[in-house]
Amino acid sequence: MFRTQAFEAFVAPAKDYPQIWRLLLGVLVSALVYIVPILLIFVLAGIFLPERVFEFQMALTEASTPSAMFILLSTFFFMGLAAVAAAGIHRRGLASLIGPFRPACRNFSRAIIVCALVYPAIGWLSSFAIPDEPTQNMAFNRWLSLLPYALPLLLIQVGAEELLFRGYLMQALAARFRSALIWFILPAILFGAMHYNPEIDPILAVATIGATTVFGVAAADLTRVTGNLGAAIGFHLANNFFALFVVAIAGELSGLALYHSAYTLDDVDALLPLTGVSIIIIAVVWWWLRRWLTPDPV
Repeated sequence: MFRTQAFEAFVAPAKDYPQIWRLLLGVLVSALVYIVPILLIFVLAGIFLPERVFEFQMALTEASTPSAMFILLSTFFFMGLAAVAAAGIHRRGLASLIGPFRPACRNFSRAIIVCALVYPAIGWLSSFAIPDEPTQNMAFNRWLSLLPYALPLLLIQVGAEELLFRGYLMQALAARFRSALIWFILPAILFGAMHYNPEIDPILAVATIGATTVFGVAAADLTRVTGNLGAAIGFHLANNFFALFVVAIAGELSGLALYHSAYTLDDVDALLPLTGVSIIIIAVVWWWLRRWLTPDPV
């Protein structure tokens, strides 16, 4: 049975008010709650710093400094607020988006443990096939001193995305439709599409969307079998920690990275295999967690 008992309990709060008009209004409200405050930030920047507004925009786009990364990650608070606002259209709150709290915390911790083992191991093994000699971006002590501020903001970022895509959207669609193509696959595709970057090579852009969609499917499946967002949030947090805080591509959300990759976004031939490695890592973490978090066979 694809829809597990735990998942049915996870979706149950959304079944009280599953009307299509509420879902459409919820999507509209979430978009406004997320986008309008960010636009307002740029409007205020244009009013008070008109000569530097373009510089401010580019700084947030590249996020190549710690301060720019702090600001960028902080904007995801509005995405989390958007998910809660959308759920409010269905007369439910934040807790219903997460699922049972204690199991969610347990699954979150297990996901962190698995990722802490898998990511460095596969990263080390892949370095033999895809040589990459990263350069240090900042001193270790400085990087360590920034983590107490950076980690909560990263949790806000990944938590907001999970609340919106695996919480609100997947729940609302599952409450209204039985087809897994709609409630299981569609949110993952939308999640992948959100990461489209029109400024990079088209093939690399498609590969990035593909890898992100694969992650969305893995996170959706972990949510399906556990009935909460704990594993998905933990998995997402660890994934972004290694991608943004450990080794990042220079000029691409790299302001808080300890190391910069030897490659740039122009090195398509090198980055495409690395995208394949990221898919392998996602698959291995999913496989391990899938067996740890449920006694059912895959």
